[in-house]
Amino acid sequence: MNEAGKRVAEATKQRAAVLAHMLRVLRERLGEDQAVELMSEAIYSHGRDKSLKGYSHPARTGDLVQAAREFAGPDPVKQYQFAPRIVSADGAEAVIAMSRCPLVDQWKEMELPADDVTLLCRIARSVDFGTWEGALGFSLLFEGTRGEGKDECIMRVRRNEAKG
Repeated sequence: MNEAGKRVAEATKQRAAVLAHMLRVLRERLGEDQAVELMSEAIYSHGRDKSLKGYSHPARTGDLVQAAREFAGPDPVKQYQFAPRIVSADGAEAVIAMSRCPLVDQWKEMELPADDVTLLCRIARSVDFGTWEGALGFSLLFEGTRGEGKDECIMRVRRNEAKG
């Protein structure tokens, strides 16, 4: 990975630390439920807004295979950090696996309790719901995540009935 890629990866680790501290502070002040709700809402909005600008017209208008290709694209920084790959994709469903996560790695490095790593992972993946459901109009289901102790994050993205 080139120097720029390493700097992006380091920034992602810093983002993980900020999320962990934010959860702690908001949990203490507002309680866990409200802290999770507010953080998830903000991260979902970011994913939606970023994806409305960052995905091609075909991906934004119902081409699930194209959206999956763009999500798991060859960008070296994304590949270095998350290693997304398409397991399968057709017009109705795409399965995408990610074998790395610098966020989870950082939370473990911070020696957070496993329950907090799982919770922070759930909050952070709100960005993916913002992308797939908020911006692109598909349905998203995670079938396991690295934050839950799995080897990979497995995302199942499906076409909504309305997208036809």
